[in-house]
Amino acid sequence: MPILVIEHDAQDTADVLGRVLTRHGLRQRTIRLHAGEQLPPDLDDVDGIVSLGGPQSGTDDALPWLAGEFRLIQDASVSGIPVLGICLGAQIVARALGGTVSRMAAPAAGLGRVDLTPAGRDDPMFRGLAWYGAWPGSHQDQIEQLPPDARLLARSESCPIEAFACGIFCYGVQFHPEWSAASFRKRCDAGGLLGDIDRAALAATIGDQTESLDRQAERFAENVASFLFPVERVNAGVAKDIHH
Repeated sequence: MPILVIEHDAQDTADVLGRVLTRHGLRQRTIRLHAGEQLPPDLDDVDGIVSLGGPQSGTDDALPWLAGEFRLIQDASVSGIPVLGICLGAQIVARALGGTVSRMAAPAAGLGRVDLTPAGRDDPMFRGLAWYGAWPGSHQDQIEQLPPDARLLARSESCPIEAFACGIFCYGVQFHPEWSAASFRKRCDAGGLLGDIDRAALAATIGDQTESLDRQAERFAENVASFLFPVERVNAGVAKDIHH
């Protein structure tokens, strides 16, 4: 049964993460909300959820699909079905589970330092990754308050909540671990990053760090495939017990 990949914008695809999940034999069903496709009414025949980024605001309750996405994430949380939210997706996960999202004083974009907390350093989702790493990002909203009982896994100077986990099945990351260096560079060149940044300098930095950016994106995706969505954990859409 497939992992449900929720795509909010044509430019925000699963990228490296999607390729690694496929390599691990994990089928994906992409719902392109930006193209008018509809979310499923329930999680029958769904092994997990990946909620991707997008230009929309995580505070905009007028989005026609937002209530339905909240409901799927809530149902997944109750059922123990794994969930990963990225950027906008992380904000949606946070709100669905009782957290809050707010507009930042200024957008955060570029290649920013993200620091793992002690909990993040010990979490299998960040195994093999730098405790103080540089990750791509571009967002103007932030998770202001975590859901009840959530664990803070990473923070940055511009954003106090960069990654979190609820229980052992649900994660959210505000930055973009799924972007390859080529995807990041393409956004930079096309003006697809928020904020007032020196795009020429950023493009040069991406060029210099291509190998490390691609390596960490691959490692994060491998962790997702191995720890959050491993084939042996899932049976008929219900995640089996796992101990981290």
